[in-house]
Amino acid sequence: MNPMNSIGIRQKKAVIFGAGKMACGLLGQLLFHSGFHTLFVARRAEVINTINRWEGYALETAGDGNRRLSIRNCAALSIHDEYRVIEAVAKADVVFTAVGIDNLSAVTPLIAEGLWIRSQIPNTPPLNVIACENLPGTGDYLRHQVLNAVLMKKTILIDHLGGFSAGLTRRVMTGGFIEEDGRLIFSSDSEIGLIIDTRGLKGDFPDMQGITFTDEFPVMVMRKLFTINCIQTIAAYLGYREGCRYVHEAAVHPRVMPVLTRAMAEAMAALKAEYPHYSKEIEQEMANVLERISNAGLSDTISRVAREPRRKLSPRERLVGPAILARKHDLPYENLCHGIAAALSYDDPTDAQAVILQEEIKTYGIEKILTEDCGLLPYEPIALTIKRFWRDIAGTIGRNPSSSTENVIVDDIFQRLSLDFTMDHDPNLVKIVLTSVQKEFIDAQIHNYLPILIKKRAAELLKEMSK
Repeated sequence: MNPMNSIGIRQKKAVIFGAGKMACGLLGQLLFHSGFHTLFVARRAEVINTINRWEGYALETAGDGNRRLSIRNCAALSIHDEYRVIEAVAKADVVFTAVGIDNLSAVTPLIAEGLWIRSQIPNTPPLNVIACENLPGTGDYLRHQVLNAVLMKKTILIDHLGGFSAGLTRRVMTGGFIEEDGRLIFSSDSEIGLIIDTRGLKGDFPDMQGITFTDEFPVMVMRKLFTINCIQTIAAYLGYREGCRYVHEAAVHPRVMPVLTRAMAEAMAALKAEYPHYSKEIEQEMANVLERISNAGLSDTISRVAREPRRKLSPRERLVGPAILARKHDLPYENLCHGIAAALSYDDPTDAQAVILQEEIKTYGIEKILTEDCGLLPYEPIALTIKRFWRDIAGTIGRNPSSSTENVIVDDIFQRLSLDFTMDHDPNLVKIVLTSVQKEFIDAQIHNYLPILIKKRAAELLKEMSK
């Protein structure tokens, strides 16, 4: 019997949507040590069953004497057991999500209905829901998803009662597996703590160990993405090309480590230029990144860190983001581009997103991905640098850019541009400019906006050279 219940003290309750590395590798530990009973809402029956059987799971902290902790006072429910999940949300003291941003919309209807039931109970305090999804703007996105999940007549009460915010951690964690004795186990490094965005919170937040609050959450997210996440991901993509299975193997590989070291310096310089008042903290955060991802005790697989490459190639994400920031401040970004090129060549046949990415590159060309996924125009300096590395890493990926049909179409584009521009500019200057532009688009394959991109770049050069 729980001693708190025996003397009539109500035990604090938490609900976590998800039972993966963030949910169990950090949140469960913080809640257990803070005296909560934690309910995990998960999909996999074997995970649900083992958590319920052991009333928890095990957490091994690598780099801290490889201590094994027993995280107890836990239970689990299937996400399909909707009534019980909704009831648990309605009675909770705090709710967390750790399901991945793409899966958030699958759990927000349950959160919304739980808040609605809670709103019918007199004098019930607000309930804060914290999305731990590792992206800026997650709190606002969570609120939007929750309110859109219910009828309009319910939204006012739910919005009044629910606090919607976001959390992040710098801890490195790996996904769990079930041991021979049937216990679920996760691994993490020794760093601990959760940073929560103060914006969106309502009422009093329950006492929890390891929690800090910030009103500069977007900056904190960027610092995390552009330091530990950036270097860990580059290690994974470059390590994949070298045949490594684990991130710690890639981090010490003789052809990978030098790139990581230089990419760290580039990302750190860009962050310090953008946030000079955080220079000391940024240096501290980057100081032990390589050591942390080299920790063999984590056994973090390349496939886990490298999965879903298209999401990681977003202009606000961990790869392209720091390169854009470096370019903004006229700082080097060569090695960051090397990492981006490795991500663009990631072709793991077991990763559906990687397979689709390579098919699109083969069909439409690398420029389409650079423009639509990375937010980079193909003739920008960053894009040109990426393409140079990409040709070296994966030159055989994609169709032959010099096929006769495509050459005819590209030649036709330049012939028409030559006629258009010579009406207003010196023909010799036009010839020089178009020859230069042709070299920039040497790998271009045919897609709808190629003529527009070529014309825009040629017009920019003509304007510069006509001055």
